[in-house]
Amino acid sequence: MLGVCLAGALGCGEDFDPASQIDSLRVLGVQKSAPYAHPGETVDFELLWHDAIPDRPPPQIAWLALCENPDGDLFTGCLGGPSSLDPSRISLPDPAAEGANDHFSFATSTNVISSRPPPKDPSLVPYGLDYVFFAVCAGSLALQTEPQQSPLVCYQELDEEPGFSAGDQQLDSRDFIFGYTEIFSYDELENANPIVDGVEFEGQLLYPDQPPISSDGETSDAPALTPEDFCIGSACPPAPAVEDPGVCPEALSFPPCIGDCPTLRISPLVDPASAEVDVVSSSHGSDLLLEQMWVNYYATAGELTDEVTLLNDAIEGWQPDYSTEYAPSEEAAVTYLWSVAHDNRGGSQWARLRICIR
Repeated sequence: MLGVCLAGALGCGEDFDPASQIDSLRVLGVQKSAPYAHPGETVDFELLWHDAIPDRPPPQIAWLALCENPDGDLFTGCLGGPSSLDPSRISLPDPAAEGANDHFSFATSTNVISSRPPPKDPSLVPYGLDYVFFAVCAGSLALQTEPQQSPLVCYQELDEEPGFSAGDQQLDSRDFIFGYTEIFSYDELENANPIVDGVEFEGQLLYPDQPPISSDGETSDAPALTPEDFCIGSACPPAPAVEDPGVCPEALSFPPCIGDCPTLRISPLVDPASAEVDVVSSSHGSDLLLEQMWVNYYATAGELTDEVTLLNDAIEGWQPDYSTEYAPSEEAAVTYLWSVAHDNRGGSQWARLRICIR
């Protein structure tokens, strides 16, 4: 599970609802090496982000593995001042670094399950819970000096005084994202991330480092796609906010959409084997339930018909069509399209496609 609804006053509202249009700093997903962990296991995290504002350096990103097993399993029980933070479970950005601090690792405690009371219902599977918070700032990050709902503040340095002070400008949700992800720990249960092999785009099958393949299986004579053109997961390099619309190959170049124009169909190629049995949900009743899975779509320009599509239903199973339609922008531009596959047990995987409108 990914929560991106925390900034400023920590309220979830329209400004924080999922939206397909990316026009500022956004977090699109978090992938964990082990969506379900075991006690004492090290979990690696990767943050998927994009900043659509040109000419800005990579954002400063901090990670905070704040607490385990909060009261009522509520994330609000984890928030407090710096005095509550364990330095071994924090990763703060290096302001001098050239890249973003978008990877993090921490080990769950060996007693994360045994330290919480066992379930009253003996049919329920015992578990432990960790919350990992992340702060993404298009400015400077600093720990709060007084206990706050958010332990970090994002600001623009204006007064040349070290740290956040009265002469600096505090940044809002357009430039600051404070969110969280959960890690459930079980003694035996595991969960894998969705398997994304490629993308079907406007009748073409696209795979990393290969030329486009037509729907009838013929490989084109075009050069192989570069990681900048098409990539999956951790193989994706950072995407610039502004590029020359001439960078894309012909297969990924389209005319502007002005007035009533045809849309382009896009769908990630997700392996149906990704839909695993949800043992925890199944333990509540007699029915065997599968994972609930869905795809979130995002674009830096143009419009998507459906921002979210169902990939797998817990009872009905795999959905034959989870694609969406994309209408290019009216002006020449380089556009990035993301397809982010999720399951309801914390798994995720994404694919990114670069197209040129020219």
